[in-house]
Parts: sequence; structure tokens; C-alpha cells
Amino acid sequence: MDTVKAGSGAAGPRSTVAGVRTAAFGLAIPGSVMAGATAITILGAVLLFLLTPIYLHPALDLAGSATILGLERDTVWRLSDQTVSEILVGPGSFALPITAGGERFYDEAEAGHLRDVRLVLYAFLALWVAGVATMVAALGWARDRVILWRAVGRGALVLAGLLTVLGAFSLIAFETAFELFHRVFFPGGNYAFDPGSQRLVQLYPIAFWQLTSAVLGVAAIAAALAVVFGARRRRQVAEAAALGTSAALAAQAMP
Repeated sequence: MDTVKAGSGAAGPRSTVAGVRTAAFGLAIPGSVMAGATAITILGAVLLFLLTPIYLHPALDLAGSATILGLERDTVWRLSDQTVSEILVGPGSFALPITAGGERFYDEAEAGHLRDVRLVLYAFLALWVAGVATMVAALGWARDRVILWRAVGRGALVLAGLLTVLGAFSLIAFETAFELFHRVFFPGGNYAFDPGSQRLVQLYPIAFWQLTSAVLGVAAIAAALAVVFGARRRRQVAEAAALGTSAALAAQAMP
């Protein structure tokens, strides 16, 4: 198993386990961890983009949220922006008025589910921050760039393959995939809402989730494949540099 290694400023003896040494840390990062960090970093970056109004506003329009709710498009955009803001930065009450001083948009069951969504997202973002930190440390100080880029490419390739399989399943049985996702991440079961009366599933109807799942999958696969090809190129450059260094050292050692 490849290991991304960190050592002191002076180069030490090479371990029998292949690794990448860095100048700043006394750590060893397994290649599998580096690959996982790559996958999490890519997926998290795409997910964060999908939480922005740049994506959400057109997606809500395409899903017909304003028509379903019987509200103006700008009001729907505002309610969605406020929902995402409460998920990301709080306070997490989700006591959003439809109009100033008006009735609340979400009932207590919907607000409770959104608080659960917030916890799940926070857990993922914690993993994402750890993944980004791992990537920054390795990319900034790694000495053995060959093993580093091999691990990065491997992680991106696995992500692309996994998302392709999940995407194919979702195309065949989206509602089943959607149900399984909620059963895994929301085992309490507070995710079933009436689309005829509860506004959470009117603001974000099934058409919205079908579109968003497709965009997430396609964008993440495209980003992962770009990383695969970029990492392969970087690895080839690193291999050429390593061969050149080895040849130079061998020439110096000759009498």
C-alpha cells in the first residue's frame, strides 16, 4: 500500500513501504487516505456550488416551485435562500415568514427535518475540511510526487466510477434511490411529507431533486475525470524528473 509520508527537513532513509515525504510534518498519510481526501474534496466543492443562488434559483424555476406554491418567483427564491442560510450558518429555527409578519412557511415537522439535514451536512463538511487540509498539506510539502499524484488520480477515478454506478441506478429507480438515501442518513424517519399540504416538498419537489442529483453527478464526474488526467500528467512529469535525478546521481557516483 502506498503511503504519503512526511518527514523532517533532512531526507531520511526510504521505507520499504512506498511513501511521499514532506519537509514540514512528521506524519505518514496512507495512499488510501489521500485518495479518499481527493474524492471528498471534489464532491464537497461541487455540493457547495449547488447550495448557491447561482444554481438554486434556475433549478427552482425548472422544477416549477413557484407554480406549485402559488407564490411569486422572487418570494420562492428568498425562501430558498433563507432556508439554505439557516442550514449553513443558523440559527436553525427555520421560522421563516412567507411575508413580513405573516404565517410561518414551515411547520414543526418540516423544521425538525431541516435541523436533521443541517447536522448531516455539518458532518459532511467536517470531513470535507479534513480532506482539504490533507490535500493542502500533501500538495504543499510532498517530496515523492509520483506516489502523491498516483493516489490523487486513484481517488478521483474511484469517485467517478462510484458516481457513474449510482447515477445509472438513479436513472432506473430514482424514487427508490431517494428513499434509500433518506433511510441511511435520516433513520428517524421524519422525512415523509405530504406534497399536497406541506411546503418543504412544494419548495423542493421531486423534480428539483432529480435535476439536482443529475447535476451533482455529472459535475462531480467531470471534475473527477479532469483530476484523473491532470494527476496522470503530473505523475508522468514527476517520474521523468525522478529518472533524471537518479541518472545524475549515478553519473556522479561513477569513478
